[in-house]
Amino acid sequence: MTARDVVVHPDATVLAEAVAARLLTRLVDVQSHRRPVHVVLTGGTVGIATLAAVAASPVRHAVDWSGVHLWWGDERFVPDGHPDRNETQARTALIDALGDALPARNVHPMPALSDDVPTPEASATACAAELARWSSHGAHVPAFDVLLLGMGPDGHVASLFPGHEALDVVGATTVGVHGSPKPPPERVSLTFEALHAAREVWVVAAGAEKAGAVAAALSDGDVHDVPAAGALGLERTVWLVDVAAAQEVAAAPPAGQALWSAVDEYFSPLAQEDDALVTVRHNAAQHGLPDIAVTPNQGALLQILARSIGARRVLELGTLGGYSTLWLARALPDDGRLVSLEIDAAHAEVARTSLAAAGVAQLVDVVVGPAAETLDRLAAEGVEPFDLVFVDADKQSLARYLDQVLPLVRPGALVVVDNVVRGGAVIEPQHPDDRVQGVRRFAERLVDLPSVEATVVQTVGSKGYDGFALLRVKD
Repeated sequence: MTARDVVVHPDATVLAEAVAARLLTRLVDVQSHRRPVHVVLTGGTVGIATLAAVAASPVRHAVDWSGVHLWWGDERFVPDGHPDRNETQARTALIDALGDALPARNVHPMPALSDDVPTPEASATACAAELARWSSHGAHVPAFDVLLLGMGPDGHVASLFPGHEALDVVGATTVGVHGSPKPPPERVSLTFEALHAAREVWVVAAGAEKAGAVAAALSDGDVHDVPAAGALGLERTVWLVDVAAAQEVAAAPPAGQALWSAVDEYFSPLAQEDDALVTVRHNAAQHGLPDIAVTPNQGALLQILARSIGARRVLELGTLGGYSTLWLARALPDDGRLVSLEIDAAHAEVARTSLAAAGVAQLVDVVVGPAAETLDRLAAEGVEPFDLVFVDADKQSLARYLDQVLPLVRPGALVVVDNVVRGGAVIEPQHPDDRVQGVRRFAERLVDLPSVEATVVQTVGSKGYDGFALLRVKD
């Protein structure tokens, strides 16, 4: 199968908003490297809703529209201004709202039906000439930075329909289409040759009626049966779909990991990583540490909890590479302290290096050794009580850690225990995984503790299905 990225969104409305946000981000990113930027627009319900979402977004002002050129993947061959034209709908949704920010010369509609352009072929020829005028390095079309395509229930993209002769056109970038199974019958379309010149191709589809075509295209079906299978970009191909359209894709079940990861990505601007956080992750990966740290959204949750209770002293069980440690350390005041326990000396050294580079070393003590032994020592030393505890260590010992941690915290303290749902396996009394059994012993111990109020929050996200226990020590 040809490699494609598949991103699933909950419904068509969220899909349009997410595609708009993705497009604006892409435009800003590309403009930091090169100009002009060439974008191919699509029509259809979601395509036009995406353009309206771009117009409504405040991020649109971050784009220098004077350096953006707009094209279309296909067009209905009707007179200028006709409501069926993709161009007409795009002007209403976005182009008119941009006003003078987008120069008129940067908008390249496919020529409409007129006395001077009497046939789809005449329009295709004029469009091909305009494409060539803006191409470079001997190409016949610009190197489109983003080429948006809608997809019909029959699997067509642009105006390339199943079984139609336009599918086999070579040596041309545009084609006149007659006998379209979807009215109006006459159209103008880019050919596969032009589509394949795009750096990135984004196929956008929503609705249960398109589920079969989505599954067929992603399974590399024959382009004569499902033309969308041939929609491929030079550098990247992304399928942006909603749950209904993805329901027949076996490799990416809509109610599973693909959707959870997509939602994590959608909300990622709320918990943006800066360079220091990214460096901590990269350092951990480069030293071969397992990829089991919290996600950015989870790290932000820990930081918000610590700040909400005014935590000055934090205890962490399980440093790993220091990723969650950094999130927590940043919640502390200047005189705060975070004690992080790590059993592996090599992991601890990686964490210390990363935390020093992030500028929080003065707030953090990384202590090496078995957590149970270190907790006993802290109790014997009579350390100042902790305000928040984050437990992300071996699950087999959770019940023991709970008993050891409670004497080390103040009344009103919070204790967060990660990974206690185990993909739902925790409900199985005879489960063979000793980590699951460790969580079950922890849960049973919690029930017997009148000094603690607790709940468990189930979570889904880029790390899968799990959850955390949130405990509060009663005053």
